Amino acid sequence: MRFTALADEGARALADGDPVAAERWCTEALGLWRGDPAVADLAAVRPDVARLTEARLTAEEGRLAAAVAAGRHGAVLPDLRRFVDGHPAREAGREQLMLALYRAGRQTEALEVFDAGRLLLADEFGVEPGPRLRELHRRILTHTVPHAAAPTPAGLAGGERRRSLVGRDAELARLAQLLAAAGRDGGRITTIVGEPGIGKTSLAAAVADQAAAAAIPVVWGRCPDLGEAPPFWLWTQVLRGLAVLPGSDEPGASTALSGFTAEAANGADGPDPAARFRAYEAVAGLVHAVAEPSGLVVVLDDLHAADPDSRLLLRYLATTVHRSRALVVVTSRPYDHDAGLVATLADLARAAGGGQLRLEGLGRAAVADMVHDRTGAAPSAGLVERLVHRTGGNPFFITELLASAGPSGNRDALPPTVRDAVLLRLQAPDPATRECLDLLGVAGRELDLRLLNSATGTDAAELLAAPAAAHLIAGAGPGSVRFRHPLFAEVTYAELAAPRRAVLHARLAGTAAGMPGLGGLTPAELARHYGQAVGLGHGEDFLRWTLRAADDATWRLAYEDALVHLDRAAARLAPDAATSPDAAETELTVQLHRTSLLQITVGVGSDAVEQAAARARRLLPLAGPGADLRMGLWTLGEVACNRAEYAIAADLACRLTGAAPDDDPLIAAAGPYLLGVIGYFTGRLAEADAQLTIAADLLRTVEPRRLRGQVGRTPTLSPYNFRALVRSLRGDRRAAHADLAAAQQLAEHADDPYGRGNAVLFAAWVVLQERDAPAGREAAERCREIGGRQQMPHFVGIGDFLADWAAVHGGERARLTAMRAAGEAIYRHGLRSTRTITIAAMADAYLTAGDPATAAALADEGLTAAEAVGERVLTAELRRVRGLARGDDQDVRRGAAIAAEQGAGLLVSRCGDRPPQDLHSRRLR
Repeated sequence: MRFTALADEGARALADGDPVAAERWCTEALGLWRGDPAVADLAAVRPDVARLTEARLTAEEGRLAAAVAAGRHGAVLPDLRRFVDGHPAREAGREQLMLALYRAGRQTEALEVFDAGRLLLADEFGVEPGPRLRELHRRILTHTVPHAAAPTPAGLAGGERRRSLVGRDAELARLAQLLAAAGRDGGRITTIVGEPGIGKTSLAAAVADQAAAAAIPVVWGRCPDLGEAPPFWLWTQVLRGLAVLPGSDEPGASTALSGFTAEAANGADGPDPAARFRAYEAVAGLVHAVAEPSGLVVVLDDLHAADPDSRLLLRYLATTVHRSRALVVVTSRPYDHDAGLVATLADLARAAGGGQLRLEGLGRAAVADMVHDRTGAAPSAGLVERLVHRTGGNPFFITELLASAGPSGNRDALPPTVRDAVLLRLQAPDPATRECLDLLGVAGRELDLRLLNSATGTDAAELLAAPAAAHLIAGAGPGSVRFRHPLFAEVTYAELAAPRRAVLHARLAGTAAGMPGLGGLTPAELARHYGQAVGLGHGEDFLRWTLRAADDATWRLAYEDALVHLDRAAARLAPDAATSPDAAETELTVQLHRTSLLQITVGVGSDAVEQAAARARRLLPLAGPGADLRMGLWTLGEVACNRAEYAIAADLACRLTGAAPDDDPLIAAAGPYLLGVIGYFTGRLAEADAQLTIAADLLRTVEPRRLRGQVGRTPTLSPYNFRALVRSLRGDRRAAHADLAAAQQLAEHADDPYGRGNAVLFAAWVVLQERDAPAGREAAERCREIGGRQQMPHFVGIGDFLADWAAVHGGERARLTAMRAAGEAIYRHGLRSTRTITIAAMADAYLTAGDPATAAALADEGLTAAEAVGERVLTAELRRVRGLARGDDQDVRRGAAIAAEQGAGLLVSRCGDRPPQDLHSRRLR
């Protein structure tokens, strides 16, 4: 059918990045349409009617999407509005309308289109918008929506054909197009995916050569293919390369990037989530600055072997690269079993300017060309067929077969024939050279020649420069060497007997540990090497370096990497904790560190945090009498408050108050702060005000540098925030907002972006408590913006709930269902405190909207929860709403009495002393 063929051409053109052609094909297809198939009412043809209707709608969506992609968003806005009005549940059309409105400078309208769609889906289907729509919503909030891409001109040169890239003309042409487009239309990121030896690095080198020939700077980052890469290893190399290029003196970048090059300080302060974002932004800013004059190519080789934090930083850069002139080329093996790698590759492919090249084995013609290039003779058809069959067209395997005139392979991951060929090349004529090669295999990365010399007791540089080894080795920088191909290292390591492996691991670690700068290794690498030698009596060394690696990763903002090390340390310590006070104290420190990091990476109040905290609580009585437990008590008390375990929190706070010395205001503030938080949630407002005032006064004397060091570990700015909630509830609105301003000012003084965000979040809770709907809309927007920009879903969740709540109070009754769903989502990760507060707000909103039955049911739910966990801060409000909903004056009066007992002047005035008939008439209205 001609319509289908034209529509398919349009879809292909849009996928290929040619929106102008796509719009032309789709318009021509729709021009063939006559009549409306939906008028047919015969049962026999209903399936065909549905299919044809769907085909027409899909073609119309394609036409509109192509027009928006081509930059004609203004011209098709009326068509988009009509389409979305007629088909409100189709998210593709709604996505294009939001995109067109945003590009037309109408951000508020674009957000309203999203809210309308979310409301429709919640009311009619009980679901949330899909991931594409949510991602666009986040981008609109954070102003990171890409500009309309200009069509890619055809006929771009594919670059010079390389001898080693036989059969890759199409891929070379695509990379040449991307290089040109990056410098002209905005940055690009592409991932070259394929098996070992398929030619990924050669392709990346080809585009790097082409860039260099055009005077475009190139920097490389490579990751070792064995063992655990050090934190941010890829980016450490890239930054080293960027540092010598024009534009690298980005203002303010040196401080934010210090963790990539400096050694971790002993006793480094706690994890700082804000610093991690600053470092990400600094890397992106540096890439943008260096790329601005003439472009830039960044090659990240072997992403599959990268550490988790390097991948996270790359995912962040992918969201900004389109605003630069950089081409980022990533190579990776297709490790589909690695969920983290799969997620990273998916994010890169979805990013603006993103794409992916999947390399397959060479065909027969290309293999014949390769053999001819390397041997000078045309191969027989039989030889080509055998090579294709045995190697799958893998260029490296073919090269090794031809070079060695024998079979080749890696015993585990590669065909046996390829292992044998590699092993033939690895044969060393003397034991000393063999020892150097074996240590390189154990290292799994380049090694400093001084370390290799010390570990072997030889002149490694001279041995590896000899003809027997020179073809295996490449220089990796000043004074360091590596295997020329990762497969050489893999085969070397696989061929070592297990006892010899352990000996070499221990020797490498022991030598490096005694050298300045650890011989170029990292604490994480020393931990890995000692871990492989535990059977030789190196268990204590493994534990010591694992803890050092966790501290090092935390200091470098590599929190996921730090958690991996802490988990290993905890597993080793746990069996001895019950009988050894030293082991118990060490594991307690580990679990507190885990608790701190999990609150940043998973979420405050999450189940993962509770599990770590529960283990820490069990360890408290097992630690020795001289153990300093104060920071542990503070951390556990904060977790208990988030979990609505107020009795546990009170016990920890009292123990902490008794243990705090007078000469440390930071620790001295911990006990009063926790008692103040508990007082707020349990409805003892005067006590809460007094305790929080003590804590705030103490913290005012702490140096800002120390406050910055506690971000993520102890809530040093929160006494002001919680006191704002207390004073608002007591009826002193002016004092409450003064406290919020003080928290914001202290965050600025300490240069703490995380504290600034928290001040905004607590301002939102104050708004909710005061039932200030107009301020609620503003607070919702600020929470969403901060959460989207800093990737903190909790902030976005609060913002979504507050936006729906404010809309209901503004008369939009249809938002009730969405408000309730957003309220429940806040607690999805395990947070338990504040639930009665949100329930009270929802119950009041239902009452305001004229649904007393649901209001009363929610109030009952809130009162039950308050009784169960002791969170009685809004018991009076819940009784007020329930009494009004049921016309029960006694319930309202009881709420007023509770508010008076608590000193909650705001709720006393809200309850009032109205006669029953007034209450009843208000309920009916």
